Amino acid sequence: MRILEVGAGLCLTSLFLRQQGYNITALEPAIGGFDLFARIKQAMLENYLDIDLQVMEKPAQQLNPTEDGCFDLIFSNNVMEHIPDWPAALDAMATVLATDGLMLHACPNYTVPYEPHYGVPVFRHFVKLSKHLFLGKAHDQGIWNSLNFITCRELGSHCNSLGLNCHFEKALLYKALKRIDNDPLFEKRHKGAVATIARLIMRSGLGRLIRHIPPCLATPMVVEISKREVH
Repeated sequence: MRILEVGAGLCLTSLFLRQQGYNITALEPAIGGFDLFARIKQAMLENYLDIDLQVMEKPAQQLNPTEDGCFDLIFSNNVMEHIPDWPAALDAMATVLATDGLMLHACPNYTVPYEPHYGVPVFRHFVKLSKHLFLGKAHDQGIWNSLNFITCRELGSHCNSLGLNCHFEKALLYKALKRIDNDPLFEKRHKGAVATIARLIMRSGLGRLIRHIPPCLATPMVVEISKREVH
């Protein structure tokens, strides 16, 4: 099975899977606020020369089956929200997805007014105002400037326009709140009001209601994408 990790970052996941014997390719252009990743990634790869990992440094939008072949599994984790033209990237990924292959993408759903990288509110139709109100001067703005504020509905609609099946995992907001309440390290990443609200929700019994919120109104989102059968 050929696997493609889109937005491989430091290539840690791809290196591990390749070491375990999987036929995986890492795609990481290191652009859009992630310039430092390019240098660290190169150091990582040089340190693990014994692991034969194929790495592509072009943007996902440039994937094509003639040059790259097809993949049985394409996945990304917290990457789709950083791709400037994510519909074009998804189009390109679909062209290199095997007929019976599967795509799996996890990223924030900005229908919910929360920016997880910084742990601040954000209103996707008023991004500049949100930045002015909630992003402190001490924050590195490179990541913020790379965000496209993708939503569940937009992603689902684009998949439909491409004739792709898509299925969004349910109860992810519940799982995230539960993890904040139970995992001290994860709580530190979402400190302040978010962690306090999460604890109140989970310990008041409202968590049972949160579990049933539809994916389009929850964050993060995890979507499985596959090609429709042609009859």
